[in-house]
Amino acid sequence: MINLKENLKSEIARGKEGKNISIPITLTKLGEYMEIGKNTMYTIGGITGSGKSTIVQEIFLLSIMDWWMKNRDKTTIKLNVIYFGMERKMFMYAAKWVSRAIFLDQGINIPYMKILHRRGKVLTQSEEELVNHYLDIFDQWQKDDTLIVFEGTKNPTGISIFLDNFAKKHGEVIPRKDGELESRSYKSHHENHLCIIITDHIGILKKEKVDGRTKDNIDKFSSAMRDARDLYGFSPVIVQQLNRSVSDVTRLKLNDTLPKLSDFAETSSTSHDSDVVMALLDPYSVLPEGSNIDVAGYNLHKLKDDRGAKFYRSLHILKNSFDSNGIFLPLAFHPYFGMFKDMPKRSKDMTDADYQAIIDGSWFLS
Repeated sequence: MINLKENLKSEIARGKEGKNISIPITLTKLGEYMEIGKNTMYTIGGITGSGKSTIVQEIFLLSIMDWWMKNRDKTTIKLNVIYFGMERKMFMYAAKWVSRAIFLDQGINIPYMKILHRRGKVLTQSEEELVNHYLDIFDQWQKDDTLIVFEGTKNPTGISIFLDNFAKKHGEVIPRKDGELESRSYKSHHENHLCIIITDHIGILKKEKVDGRTKDNIDKFSSAMRDARDLYGFSPVIVQQLNRSVSDVTRLKLNDTLPKLSDFAETSSTSHDSDVVMALLDPYSVLPEGSNIDVAGYNLHKLKDDRGAKFYRSLHILKNSFDSNGIFLPLAFHPYFGMFKDMPKRSKDMTDADYQAIIDGSWFLS
């Protein structure tokens, strides 16, 4: 049985001692509403091609690893990021991450397809030397299992077994006492252990049995992630498809184009189990015919380059157990490097120079 007063006093004391740990979010407007910390479950949805995997990588992997490289000798946090990349070959993501890092650090544009010597593109000697230099960052990320990466589809049981074994390696499970209502508890070997588990994406989880329903599979997975949060203090991040109804003609006619919790595909269990639920929207996919202005007033024509690439997304906080929900955040999106950056909250604060800076990439370097 919990003594509420003593339980709260203990957490307050931990906070005063700097033990209620979190990592800041580089998208500062999003950081006003949430943090990356222990015991938190996140679900991020989007339709195909919206960039849902990219924004999850930006917030929960790349920005965190950037922060870790700068602060690992100054922080008391023990960090592990576990990435189940089930949708794409990891070398594709890794090439884009190298391209992104070179652009952010050097301002040099080396497309990831060029890094892979595809589409007839070949690296110059100086570019190849630069790429090889940046490849070394992966050794630093994966040192001491700070970043653990898996490729290919996995089933919920396999993921759950791995996480149980991982938790036992880094802590101790304390069994429930006979005759008591309390469940098992867990004590980490490291008091400030932050473990982030990214699953991208759950619609392609391997089924437990041949005739099993996708909904049952995802429900089982969501339950396993909830247990990892509640028992071990881990922080699962779930990537999930939105239904195509987001861009349905009827909704377009009714101007009902913003994502809702009911738009999450296959099952609502992930939304119910998560502390924070967000949806990434490609406003171009729900734009009324003949219009260039999205619901927030941004000029989408000015956020598209000559090749047709789209440099704008909107992020929607649909559920937030710790702060406000129903929040709309406009984001500049660089489709070639896979980067996001804040935009002014009000479209009227955007100038033509701002629009141009987003298209030419300087917005992301400022």
